[in-house]
Amino acid sequence: MNVATAPATAIPRPAAPKIARSNLNGVWKLDKTKGQWHMRGYLQTLQVNELAIQAHEKGESDQETYHSISLEDTTLKIIKRSRVNNDLVVELNLGEEKVEYLQPGERPKKSLATTENPATHLRIDSSLLTMNGMAHVTDIKRLVEDGTMLFQELTILNEQTGARNITTRYFVPEETIVLGRSNLADQMED
Repeated sequence: MNVATAPATAIPRPAAPKIARSNLNGVWKLDKTKGQWHMRGYLQTLQVNELAIQAHEKGESDQETYHSISLEDTTLKIIKRSRVNNDLVVELNLGEEKVEYLQPGERPKKSLATTENPATHLRIDSSLLTMNGMAHVTDIKRLVEDGTMLFQELTILNEQTGARNITTRYFVPEETIVLGRSNLADQMED
């Protein structure tokens, strides 16, 4: 006698609860499923050669990108970790322009951080002389979707060519991330 068996049904696993934050502080991981997570347009605006752009894209595809943000009173510290940026640290005081001199050639880089609301919004305006002329960058970060996501709008203008690009990226909260020998969140306290 032939007995028909019912098809097996998959039991759905419950989704991991989304982490929500009430402010920008913490470690954020680039979400490669939303926005324009790659930096192609940004790099093309800077007139970076195609081979370097492809290498950058491969690096971002192969390894996660993290931004760790600490905004306390008027002091801002961002640590950017990716295959391309190995713990790049940005330290600024809100409302105060900072001038750094970059190698080669002691090229000035000016940066100014401002906010509409320190808990949910951050804007960094920068200008620097690149190999292909002056570049102006506006980096806006906003808490969105009830704190479960960080939205980044990165606008670059190449003064020499007039080319402009807007890249939108999304980041999700990351609870614990161990990078190298130390925890990135612990580095924020240094």
